[in-house]
Amino acid sequence: MFSSILAKILLSVLFGAAIGLERESSNQGPTTLGGIRTYSLFCLLGAIAGIFYINNILPLAVIIVSSILLLVAIYYAIGSFFTKDFGLTTELSVVVTFLIGLLLVLDIIPLQIIVVIFVLLALILSLKSKTQKLMAGVSANEVQSFISYAIIALVVLPFLPDVGYKLADLPILPTIFDSLNIGLGKFSTLELINPQKIWLVVVLITGIDVLGYVLSRFVGQKKSFMLTSFFGGFVSSTSTTQSLAQKSNKMGVADHLVGAAIIANLASFVQLFLLIGPLNARWLISVIPSLLIMILTAGFLAFYFLRKKGKNVKDDKEETKDKKIFSLLPALKFAGLLIIIKLFTKICLILFGKSGFIFSSVIASLVGLDAIVVTLAEMAGSAITYKFALFVLLLVNGTNLLSKSVFSYLQGTRKFALRFFVSAIIIILFSFSWLLFI
Repeated sequence: MFSSILAKILLSVLFGAAIGLERESSNQGPTTLGGIRTYSLFCLLGAIAGIFYINNILPLAVIIVSSILLLVAIYYAIGSFFTKDFGLTTELSVVVTFLIGLLLVLDIIPLQIIVVIFVLLALILSLKSKTQKLMAGVSANEVQSFISYAIIALVVLPFLPDVGYKLADLPILPTIFDSLNIGLGKFSTLELINPQKIWLVVVLITGIDVLGYVLSRFVGQKKSFMLTSFFGGFVSSTSTTQSLAQKSNKMGVADHLVGAAIIANLASFVQLFLLIGPLNARWLISVIPSLLIMILTAGFLAFYFLRKKGKNVKDDKEETKDKKIFSLLPALKFAGLLIIIKLFTKICLILFGKSGFIFSSVIASLVGLDAIVVTLAEMAGSAITYKFALFVLLLVNGTNLLSKSVFSYLQGTRKFALRFFVSAIIIILFSFSWLLFI
C-alpha cells in the first residue's frame, strides 16, 4: 500500500514537471503562472489532497482544494485587471494539473485514462502558437463553416435512425402495386435509404474537405506549390486539375503544372482510405495494395515532372479569408445525389447483373467518385464480392481520371492535356496490375 502511494506521488511530480516544462518552453511572458517547479507542486498537492481524502481526513483535503481554486481565481482576477487579457488557458492548465494528481491517488478512473488526459493537456498547450497563427486570419465565413459542420456531425447525426427503409416498408406503395396486380418481386427488398448511414457519409465527405482546409491553413505563409496542389486535390482533385489546366494557357509552362495536377489526384487516392475505412474495413484490406500502387505511381510521375527545368510556378495570392469552406446546402445536395446513384446502381445490378452494375457505376463516376465509392464499400462482401468491388473501383477511378484528361484538353494547352493523359493511362495500367495476383 505504502509503495503504491509513493509511486503515485512520484508519478504526479513527473506529470507536473512535464507540463511545467512545456509552459516554460512556450515562453509565455509575464502572464505565466509558473514553470517546472510550480506545476510539479500543483500536481503534488492534488496527490496529497487525494491521500487525505482516502484516509478520511476530509477537512485538510477540502482546505487544499479550496486554497488552489482560490489562488487560481485571485491570480486570474489580478492578471486580467492589469493585462486586459481574459484568457483562461493558464488557469485551466493549473486546475487540470491539480486534478491529474488528485485522480492518480483516488483510483476512480484507470491509469491509462489519466495518462491520456495528461498527453492531451500537453498537446493542447503546445499548440498555442500554431492555433494563434491559424486564428489570426479566420473570417466570419470560416467560423460559420465550422459551426455548420459541427451541427451536421454532432447534432444531426446521433439522432437519425439507423434503420434501412425498403420499398416494402412504404405504407402506400405495396397497396398501389397490389391493386394494379403488379408484384414488387426482387425490388421489395431494395433498400431505399438508411438515414444515419447516408448522413454519416455526408459527415465523412465534408469532414475531408474541412480537414484539407485546416491542414492548408496550418502550412501558412510557407506553403509551397506542391503542398498547395495537394491540399487543393484533397478538397477537389477535379477542380484543382481544371484550374491548373487553365493556368497552362496563361503561363506557357506544362511540366510543373502537370506534376501539380498529378499531386492533386494523388491526394484523391489518399481520400479513398478515409472513405472506405469507416464503412468497410475488411474490403479496405483487399484494396490497400492497389491504392498503394496508385499512390506510388502518381508520386513517381509527379516527381518526374516537377524536377524538370522550366519556369518557376508561383502560388496564387488569392485571399482565402472570405472563403466558405462548408455549408449545409451542398451537403444536402450530395446526400440526394448519393441516394440517386445508390438506387440507380442497385437497380441495374438486379435487372442486368454485373454488367449493368459496371455500366451504371462508370456513368456515375463521370459526376464524381465519392458517391460510387461509398456504394461499393456498402455492397462489398454482401451484394458483390470483394474482388469484383475492387475491379469496379479501379474501373471507375480510371474513368474519372480520363474524364479529367478531357477537361484538361478543353481548358488547357494540348501539351498539358497530352502529358496528363499519358500519366493517367500509366496510373490506370499500374493500378490494374494487382488484379493479376489475386
